[in-house]
Order: sequence, then structure tokens, then C-alpha cells
Amino acid sequence: MVFATTLLVPFILGSLIGLLYFSGLWQTVQRLPDARNPLRILLLSYMGRMTLTLGGFYVIMDGAWERLAAAMMGFLILRALLVRRFGRIPGPSPKGAVLWKS
Repeated sequence: MVFATTLLVPFILGSLIGLLYFSGLWQTVQRLPDARNPLRILLLSYMGRMTLTLGGFYVIMDGAWERLAAAMMGFLILRALLVRRFGRIPGPSPKGAVLWKS
């Protein structure tokens, strides 16, 4: 039986990984408009963020799926909190746009 206190550390570490991932994503999006080569920045940022995230989850997991699940929960809950805090960017208004189904 896995106790809740042993899953608290992976949860917190998963949240920190999420914070690093999403702050890196935010920095990338901020740099793209002024970049000379936006594809390069986008790909390097993606590879760096994925390496950090997957490597972090692998280390946290330590062979126990419960620890991985707790880390993923921390990651996803942090994402939900960030979306709630900063909101979604509204898309273009469909007014005047061609709609596939009317």
C-alpha cells in the first residue's frame, strides 16, 4: 500500500517540472515574433522542454507507476491553475469568417 505522504514529493516535483515546462513555452512564444528563424527556436525549445519533462518524470518514477501518476497529476493541475490564472487567449471572431457548417 502506497501512503499519500510518499506521493506528496512526486506531486510537488511534477508541479515544478510543469512550471519549468510552461514557463519555457511562454518564453518561446514571446520570442517568436521577433525571431529571424522562428522554426529553429520552436524546435530547440520543444526538444529542450520535452527532454527536461520526460527525463524528470523518469527520475521521479523510480520504477513505481504510482509516483509517475502523482507527478503527472501535479503537472496537469499546475497547467489547469495557470490557464485559470492567465486565461485563454480568445481566437478570432467567426463574424465574417467562412464557416464550414452554418
